[in-house]
This record gives sequence, C-alpha cells and structure tokens, in this order.
Amino acid sequence: MVEHDTLARTVTKAGMILLENGAETNRVEDTMQRLCKAYGATIVDTYATPTLLIVSFTLNGQLVHNIKRIHIQSTNLARIDAVNSLSRQACAGLLSCQQLDEKLDEVKAYRPYSIPARILGASVCTFGFALFFHGTLPDAICSFVIGAVVQAFMIMLNRYHISAVFRNILGGALLSGLSVTASRFIPVTGSTVSISVLMLLVPGLAITNAIRDSVNGDLVAGLARGLESILTAISIAVGSGFILLLLGGGL
Repeated sequence: MVEHDTLARTVTKAGMILLENGAETNRVEDTMQRLCKAYGATIVDTYATPTLLIVSFTLNGQLVHNIKRIHIQSTNLARIDAVNSLSRQACAGLLSCQQLDEKLDEVKAYRPYSIPARILGASVCTFGFALFFHGTLPDAICSFVIGAVVQAFMIMLNRYHISAVFRNILGGALLSGLSVTASRFIPVTGSTVSISVLMLLVPGLAITNAIRDSVNGDLVAGLARGLESILTAISIAVGSGFILLLLGGGL
C-alpha cells in the first residue's frame, strides 16, 4: 500500500522537475493529478505557478497537502520528456510509487550537455541566424565566434549564481561591444552580427509558455512568465544600449 508521505513527495518531485526545466503549468498540474489518481488518491487538486507547487489529495480517508517552493528556472526538454514517459508508465501500472521515486531521482541527476557542446551549439545557432538575416559569410563567421564567447561568458556567470537580470545586462553589453569592435576592424555588418548573437539571450520558451498559460486560463502563471520575458528584453536592451552609447554610435 502506498504511504501518504511517499506519494506526496513523489508527485511533488515530478512536478518540480517539470517546472524547473521549462514545462508549462498546465502540463505540470495535469501530470501531478494523473500520478495521484494512478496510485489510488481521490479528490485531487493541484496548483502550479512558475515559483510554487501545491498538491492536495485524499488517500485511504486521510487528507494530505504538500507545498514546494521553486527556485531554479532553466530549460531541459530531455528531463521533461523523461518525466512524461515515467508518468505514462505509472498510469499504466508498470511502476510502483517507490520505483517512480527512484527513477525521478535518476532524471534529476541527468547531466546537461558538456560546456564545449553548449558553446558549439550556440555558435552554430548564431551562424545560422546570420545567414537567415541575409548576412554574408563573413557576418556568419563573425557571429559564430562572438556567439561562442558570449555563451561561454553566460555559462561562467551562471556558475556564480548571478541574477538573471544582471546576466542579461552583461551579456547584452558584451555582444554589442564585440559586434561594434568587429565591424570597425573587419568587413562585417555589425547590426547583423549583433542581432544574430542576441538571439541566444531571447527568452523564446518563456514567451511561448506565457502565451500558452494565458490561453489555458492560468493567468497568474501567464503574467509571471510574461513579466519575466519583458524583464529579460529590458535587461538585454539596457546592456546593449549602454555599450552603443559608450562607443559613440550605432552598428
């Protein structure tokens, strides 16, 4: 028989992994609800915002509540997919609650891509964006190099747990400074290079989830993610604008 504490802890852990890695709140709430019912819980209520998880259910006549504060916000679709797969297995009766809890610990332990792989991926993306924005081959090559530098810089800042707002200000300042400098010494279009590298900092998933949460009626989560996106955009603009003013002109 499933223990109340074990089920509450396991279900909350599943929701926490989803929310911390970029899943929309509707997916988080639905997954937690399905897991509770799969292990015999009744009268299940779940609530998720980008920074908070709440689950309440009745099991064997006892009412159980659990609340979890969420501090980490990142993007890892592999972890989201893994939790979704485990949820389907649990709902099909293929996993006990204890087994699910152990496998969720394994998912939490998934290591992200290595730093060289992340830097290379960022460089390839900026190279492609430069061509997409009708840049020349020199523009794309310059974007490739600056993208690698900016990505490495952002990874370094993240290690020191610097606020996302200040990370984006510094990242925007660095990419603008490098783009302006490059355009003055080599034949590249500074604006194309800058915009291509800037795409690394654009909060695309947050914007998408903000719209999706709002459409689904999760207005608190939608407003929170929308505000996060706006703050990110302002941060990038502040950093880039400051450097452009400092260096005396546009790109």
